[in-house]
Amino acid sequence: MRRPDILGVVAALVVGGLLTALLLASAVGAPPTLPTPLPPSIPPLPTGTPVAQRTLVPTTAPGATPGPVVAIGQPAPPLQVTLTDGSLLDTADYAGQPLWINFMATWCPQCVDELPLMERYQRDYEAQMTIFVVDVGEDRQTVRQYFNQLNVDLPVGVDEDGAAQAAWGTYALPVHVFIDAEGVVKEIVYGGAPLEVWDASIALIVPDFIPPSEEPIPQE
Repeated sequence: MRRPDILGVVAALVVGGLLTALLLASAVGAPPTLPTPLPPSIPPLPTGTPVAQRTLVPTTAPGATPGPVVAIGQPAPPLQVTLTDGSLLDTADYAGQPLWINFMATWCPQCVDELPLMERYQRDYEAQMTIFVVDVGEDRQTVRQYFNQLNVDLPVGVDEDGAAQAAWGTYALPVHVFIDAEGVVKEIVYGGAPLEVWDASIALIVPDFIPPSEEPIPQE
C-alpha cells in the first residue's frame, strides 16, 4: 500500500521541479519591459508649411474694412468727410489743386509738432496748395476741443467710423499724402519726418515751391 504513495510523492517532486525550472527560464529570458506610452502630442507641420509670425496691426478704427493702400504714382481715391463745423469736405471740389492730406488722431504724439507746422505752410503757400486734416476714429467734439487747445486753424474732417482710412489704406497714423494738381499721389510721409522731408514733398506737388531756407534774402 505504500508504493503508490511513494510514487505520488516522486511524481509531485518531478512536476514541482519542472515548474520551478520553467519559472526560472521564463525569468531569465523575459522580454524587456515596454516603455510607458508618451502622451499624445500635436503632429509636426509638413515641410514647407508657413509658420505664423507676429505682425504689427495697423491703426484702424473699429469696424473699418481695410482697403487698398494708396500708392505713389497712382490716382488718389475720392474723399468725402464731414468737417468739425458740420460742412462737407469733398476733394472733387478741389480738382486741379495740389493737396496735402494728413490722416491723424488726437493721441498721436507727432501731431503736436506737425499740425502747427502744417498751419504755417498753409498760411505761407495758401495760393499754391490746400492742406486738409482727417481725424480717424474719434467724435467731432473731441477733435474740435483738441484743435482749439492746440490753437491750430486748419480744415479738419472727422472719419469717425474709419471709412475714409479704409478706402485710402492710411494706417500707422499719422500719414501724410501729397497729391499734385492732376490728382496723382506724389509722396507719402509718416509722422516724425524732419523739416527737409516736408519741403521736398511740397516741391513734388508745387513746381515753383521754394523752401523757406532757400528763399533769397531781401536786399535793403
